[in-house]
Amino acid sequence: MRYILLLYIVMSCQQLHVKPVEDLKNMEFSEINHVNVKLIESESEILNSQKSIDRIYNTINMNNPSPRKNPIPSFTETEMYILVQPKIEKSDFTVTGVSGGGNTLKITVQPYDNREYTGRSNPASVIVISKNHQFKTIEIQKIKP
Repeated sequence: MRYILLLYIVMSCQQLHVKPVEDLKNMEFSEINHVNVKLIESESEILNSQKSIDRIYNTINMNNPSPRKNPIPSFTETEMYILVQPKIEKSDFTVTGVSGGGNTLKITVQPYDNREYTGRSNPASVIVISKNHQFKTIEIQKIKP
C-alpha cells in the first residue's frame, strides 16, 4: 500500500507544469541625459512617443538655469527611451546595467553621493536601448556602493 501511495505522489508531481524562469539577457544602453529634477512620481517610465519625450525635456529645460538648453531627442521606432528616477538615500546614482527577458526590463543602479547634487534629492537619467523588445514592466535594482 505504501508503494502505491508513493508511486501516486511521484506520478502527480510529474504532471505539474512549472513555468521556467526567463533568462534575462544583458543589453547595451546609452545614458543620454542626467539631471537632478523631479520628473515623475514613479521610479521609471517608458517614453513611448514624441509627446512623452517632449513633456520630460520641457520640464528639464524649464529647470535649467543655463541659457544653453538640452536638445530634445526624436522618437524613433528603432529605439526605446526610458526615464529612470529611483528613490535612493544618496544624492545621485549611476546606471550600471540593463537586462531584459520576456516583458520585463531590469535596470541596475548604484547610488552614490555627488558633490554637485548636495542638498538635492531627485536625480534622474534618460537612457536609450535598442527597441527589439516590447517591455511592459521595469524593475529597478539598487546595489550597495
